[in-house]
Amino acid sequence: MREKTKRSFGKIQKVYITAGIAIVLVFVLAVLLVKLAYLLPWRYDMTEQRLFTLSGQSLQVLEGLEEPVQIVAVYPTGREEMMVESLLAEYGRATEQVEVEFVDAERDPAALAKYRLELASIPNGVLIVKSGERMKLIYSSALFEETVEGNVFSGEREITGAVRYVTTQDMPVVYIVQGHQETAPAERMTKAVSALELEAYRVDTLNLLQAGQVPGDADILIFPSPKEDLSEEEGQMLEDYLKRGGSVCLLVDPVLNSNSIQLPNFNALCNSFGVDITNNYVVEENPENYLSASQMYLVPGLAMHTITQSIGEDRKMVILPVARGLGRAQYDSAQVELQPLLLSSDKSWARVDVTISDTARTGADLAGPVPLAYAAVISNVQWGKPASRAVVVGNSSFAYDGSIEVQANRDLWINSVNWLQGDRTGQVIAPKVINANHLVVRGNTFVRLSVICLGVIPLVAFIAALAVWALRRNQ
Repeated sequence: MREKTKRSFGKIQKVYITAGIAIVLVFVLAVLLVKLAYLLPWRYDMTEQRLFTLSGQSLQVLEGLEEPVQIVAVYPTGREEMMVESLLAEYGRATEQVEVEFVDAERDPAALAKYRLELASIPNGVLIVKSGERMKLIYSSALFEETVEGNVFSGEREITGAVRYVTTQDMPVVYIVQGHQETAPAERMTKAVSALELEAYRVDTLNLLQAGQVPGDADILIFPSPKEDLSEEEGQMLEDYLKRGGSVCLLVDPVLNSNSIQLPNFNALCNSFGVDITNNYVVEENPENYLSASQMYLVPGLAMHTITQSIGEDRKMVILPVARGLGRAQYDSAQVELQPLLLSSDKSWARVDVTISDTARTGADLAGPVPLAYAAVISNVQWGKPASRAVVVGNSSFAYDGSIEVQANRDLWINSVNWLQGDRTGQVIAPKVINANHLVVRGNTFVRLSVICLGVIPLVAFIAALAVWALRRNQ
């Protein structure tokens, strides 16, 4: 009996020793595999949105770098943003021309002195992209944002755009014109300006009367929602500018309750290439062409054009919050090529007498479809100059902060400017949605969904609770 017990104990002991050795071997093997994984150059991005993988557009920009780029990330030690840190590591691996450095400005404020930022303070979360004497700051608010589509991470778009901005040698110049009560870019168009800079444009403001002329380096002039008219002198400046091959973008908003506000000189400029901007506003009655429950919050159809092609291919929508319809003026088709970009549906109408207070359609209203944006090419052969280009949109707020990131509004903005510059190729890098899918609800569907969510479902729940209470009361 004792021998049997001893043999059993010996077997158990051997099993435990074998198991212990196996556990040690598995642990050692796991450590070696992890170490090997760090040493091997291959990696696999398992995130659905490929958050840590550089797109082909970024790789193309990095491969074309001819001078070194420094990217400095300002974060407290140990509190670096993981997504930013991982993405910056990809830039460092992609090319030797990019040097990534993390700086703790709180512990070592002198570390930023060599970059000569000339700013009172640098908040944590800022990325400094620098090459030579050119520099661009990327703030955390530009990297992470809550939108109607969910929480988005725009790291690759912002960093690659900043790299292009600081390394591009010949940047086209865009002037946002002021002096006619236009929207101030520093107040409501900060993201629109930043988007142009990321596309390697130099953006500045211009007052025509103060300057006395259109600057010689002006590639594009943008008028964001002028409320006052051009002077005769300014009109002549713009006419001369177009004759030498300049490009103009006019964003003109509707006038909702007065016929007294007129822009005859702006309209004369538009008439020269076939567009009329007489006062009106558009009402949409096709539920598929307006958003939520507002018949003036337009989702226009896309006409075939270089500006709208990529938007249609990506199945995105342009959102125009209250728009002015654009008419056609007489023009010389041999000298001007005019094409619509955006149109309302055939169930829409435009109120041309905006003093009418009736919210329903009247006999004085213009039947749709109504053009909401036009692109024009004006020949300058007779002047011996290259053709000029113009884009007119019956809305400006699509390019404002809070709207430009909605659906394809940013694409419309960038595509229009790139086309004005001569079909310039952009580096379109979409932001990555971190969480959940999104749902866009339009027209009558919004009303039905509201009734179901706010009325039917609570009512069913109340009736069910009442029934349960009645059954228990009778037991």
